[in-house]
Amino acid sequence: MTVGAPRRGPRWSTGLVLVAPALAFLVVFYLVPLGYMVEESLHPWQGDGGDPAAWSLEQYRKAAESGRAVRALERTVRISTIATVLTLAVSYPIALLLRRAGRRTRTAVLSIVFVSLASSLLVRNYGWLVTLADTGPLNRLLLAAGLAEKPVRMVYSEGATIVALVHYAMPFMILPVFASLLRIPASLAEAAQSLGAGPLRVLANVVLPLSMPGVFGGTMLTFAICMSAFVTPLMLGSPSTAMISQVASEQFLVQLNFPRGSALIVALTVVTFAIVAAYALIVRHVFRVDV
Repeated sequence: MTVGAPRRGPRWSTGLVLVAPALAFLVVFYLVPLGYMVEESLHPWQGDGGDPAAWSLEQYRKAAESGRAVRALERTVRISTIATVLTLAVSYPIALLLRRAGRRTRTAVLSIVFVSLASSLLVRNYGWLVTLADTGPLNRLLLAAGLAEKPVRMVYSEGATIVALVHYAMPFMILPVFASLLRIPASLAEAAQSLGAGPLRVLANVVLPLSMPGVFGGTMLTFAICMSAFVTPLMLGSPSTAMISQVASEQFLVQLNFPRGSALIVALTVVTFAIVAAYALIVRHVFRVDV
């Protein structure tokens, strides 16, 4: 008598069971609130005398006609792009160091990364306020070195916001890139070197293309974090450097114009997803990476 092989269920059912908790969390805590916000943005503001039951795109039209909102959105995209590029430029060498370092060095650097990730955002921002202040240590160093005749104004500017955003986003860039570098076999770099490629050529033609999945994940996370930043630009920026999240918060908390604030947040979400989608297409076509 032949005993048949055990019957296996479809693979998709196993995968669905594994991702079901994450999907439920995403639906309850992200998609449902976003849906309520979209619905709120389609209603007129009662302060304008509109019918609360009517639906229209009036709030989006007024947001598009608001010079301050448009400038804030453009500023948000610019600051987020600069911060993402700088974060990648700083984090990629650290990830390379982690890949090539010994066990003790790797543990020490990863511990610093995780401590930075776990520290409070407010504490970090206050630290930058002290460091970049007119009487802070950085200005004192510039004065002592003779590089400046008077304190340089650094806080409450786009530059201070970008520096703090880079500091905050570095762990979200280092860890995906490091994980991607670990998947690259060392024999590939050794083979390229044996064929006459120098270190820079190996990095540009072998290591960087193969680490693009981690680079894409890190840059996507960093860009999304910077686009939605609120506390950092509020503490280190100024009204003239306000990002779109601050403009939306004024509509919610000061003007009590919930439809207009919801429209700004929905617009920010759409713009962020559009840029990320365009970036994914570029990575796929240029680096031939499945992301």
